[in-house]
Amino acid sequence: MLVWMMSRGWLLFIPLFVSVALASVLGDIRWAIVAVAYMLVCVPMILTPVALKYILTPSARRQLALKSVEIDPDRNIAIRYYDRNSDDDALIPGEGEIISASEVKAIFHFRRHTVIWLDKPDIQLILIPD
Repeated sequence: MLVWMMSRGWLLFIPLFVSVALASVLGDIRWAIVAVAYMLVCVPMILTPVALKYILTPSARRQLALKSVEIDPDRNIAIRYYDRNSDDDALIPGEGEIISASEVKAIFHFRRHTVIWLDKPDIQLILIPD
């Protein structure tokens, strides 16, 4: 379903565009109401399974964890996870990862953050705020 959504997801919005076009051509407000109803009811119901597929994965939970990212001079990236329940930001023992430079696909610098795109199945990107 995800591959279909990435390539043909725009097809879900055809009824919305048709309803808006009919409302403007015919001057009938009922078609505008149909377009709004489709946008507020049908589209979220169709997109919810796709969103849940990503929200419930272990990598999504790992991205939300409190962590520090250290880039070593020998081009390794060390990730250390912290305990959110602790007041002193204690490290979780044994929780951490070393990512080698060969697993880095690309690095993008934006105004407020840096994104490291990885070639790993469990972590695809690391978002580092500036």
